[in-house]
Amino acid sequence: MTKVSIIVPFHNVEKYITKCLASLMYQSLQDIEIICINDASTDSSKDIVLQYCENDTRIKLLNTEIMSGQSYARNLGLEIASGEYVGFVDSDDWVELDMFEKMYNKAKADDTDITMCQAQLYDDKEQRYYSDDYYLLKPLEAFKDCVFHPNDTKNEILNINVVLWNKIYKREFLQNTGVKFSNGYIYEDLPFFFDTYLKANRVNILWEAPYYYRQNRTFSTMQNSDKKVYDRIPMVELTYNVMQQAAFFPEKKAEIVSWIIDDIFHRYTLLEDKYYQDYYQKMQDFFKRIELTEEDKEVLAKSYCYDEFRNIIERSYYGFWNFLVEKYKTSNKRIKAAEHKCNLDIIAIKEYLEQYKQEAKEDKERTVEWWQNHCNELENDKTKLQETISEMQEASKKAYEDYHAHIVKQEYELKAWQTESVRQTTEKLTADYEWKLEEQKQHFNEALHNQKQYYENHYLLVKIILKLYKKTDQLKNKLKKLIKKN
Repeated sequence: MTKVSIIVPFHNVEKYITKCLASLMYQSLQDIEIICINDASTDSSKDIVLQYCENDTRIKLLNTEIMSGQSYARNLGLEIASGEYVGFVDSDDWVELDMFEKMYNKAKADDTDITMCQAQLYDDKEQRYYSDDYYLLKPLEAFKDCVFHPNDTKNEILNINVVLWNKIYKREFLQNTGVKFSNGYIYEDLPFFFDTYLKANRVNILWEAPYYYRQNRTFSTMQNSDKKVYDRIPMVELTYNVMQQAAFFPEKKAEIVSWIIDDIFHRYTLLEDKYYQDYYQKMQDFFKRIELTEEDKEVLAKSYCYDEFRNIIERSYYGFWNFLVEKYKTSNKRIKAAEHKCNLDIIAIKEYLEQYKQEAKEDKERTVEWWQNHCNELENDKTKLQETISEMQEASKKAYEDYHAHIVKQEYELKAWQTESVRQTTEKLTADYEWKLEEQKQHFNEALHNQKQYYENHYLLVKIILKLYKKTDQLKNKLKKLIKKN
């Protein structure tokens, strides 16, 4: 069996995918499979991964026809994963070459359901490395050298790092729990972590930082969420529902609700103005669904965010803003924060005005330059137009002269044709008449000849008849004489 399956969803990361795959392909742990899911990339990311697939049979590539999000891609990867353990790596991050060997050995040694590790941060914009207690797992230092149960960490439960990529999960454990990612959402790692973590029996930590998490890169999911910040509400609500199944939930309920209120309200303060009202309505609906007893409310009232929670539930959107204005007036801490924000806004406005003045000046200079060039172009166009008109007039005059000459020539040729036609017609008619006359003459001569023969034959016949009559008379006379003798 493959020891570790590593799932890598990606979308348009041609700038980063090479470093990510290289760090996985050359892992000291050779018995791994790398499952890459192309979430309908439109850049060269897919081609880069295909090249790696040709050189390493451990790399598999799946493609989605339409962009479906990381949750869907990760679920696809889980369906085909065959490793004893499963890990996740974001396509713009990278890892140390011995990370999965150390993680696997740590997990196998303690037979854990989940093994975590620390992570280092890399600011892509400033091109520098730095560390953070949250990613160094400082809240779990007490469990540094032991295997622990999630219930053991109930006091640190809200401070545990929930990201996917600094953990490996026993695949059999995932199959038995049936936990999947929520398709179509960002922040999907939040409910996935708590759903798996709270069902685990054995957890341990590799106290090294072999994972490099890239932050502040262009076009990352988290930086370009905009309206997708709305996804935080259903993902936090799903997390809250999961945490209600924990044995320690009744004890930690007020603390968990306080954490939820602060998290959701904090996201509200990060929104652009155009999303405020819609987000407020979704936030209010969720807060109203949280069931609290009077005892819960008494405990929650001691938290610093309870006033916001209560006013969000009770007030309209505009009423809530009135509450914030009033609270800013009576809170020195918030007044200082508001003043600081105002000072930052003033500085930003001044910088914007200076930039605007400079841009306006440059725009004016460009406009003047453009107008001068435009006037020069118009003058040049006027000259060219006059030249064109003159050329057209000359061309028209020449065309008229050519046309007139052509008409005269046509008339001359027509007259010549008419004369020739009359001549040819006359000659033809004369020849036809003479031929007809000759033909009639021949017919007349033939008829005359035939008539002559007829009469000649008739005359000959008469002569013969007369001779016969004469002979007959002679015979009669001889007969009479003979009779008389006898």
